[in-house]
Amino acid sequence: MDEMTDDRAGAAGPIEVACAFCAGKGKDPFGVMYAGSTCQVCGGAGVRRLAPPVAECAYCGGTGVYPGSRLTCTSCGGVGQVTIPEDAVACPACAGSGRAKDDFWPDSPLPCGVCGGKGVVAP
Repeated sequence: MDEMTDDRAGAAGPIEVACAFCAGKGKDPFGVMYAGSTCQVCGGAGVRRLAPPVAECAYCGGTGVYPGSRLTCTSCGGVGQVTIPEDAVACPACAGSGRAKDDFWPDSPLPCGVCGGKGVVAP
């Protein structure tokens, strides 16, 4: 969480979080359209504003990239951080991993259906 800065010291408003998808550079990290394409997550700004408190996305591990692909993470939208409840606890369904788990498909590549991939839920 060291990548976030509050633009108004002591304010309870949104905070700026560095875009994980483009590593705060504002450019498409994969250069899909062309090398100078702007990042689809932050629109080229390199940051996104989130309501606090925030935590690293459990599903993508804060990379902003859907695991095993070049797509944006479906849990955090590519930001790498997610807004969480003030009194958040580890998700009982995924044990905080953000990944769906069940006996039928133990290595599921899908985000947890209970916490949406955040890894935490409100008590």
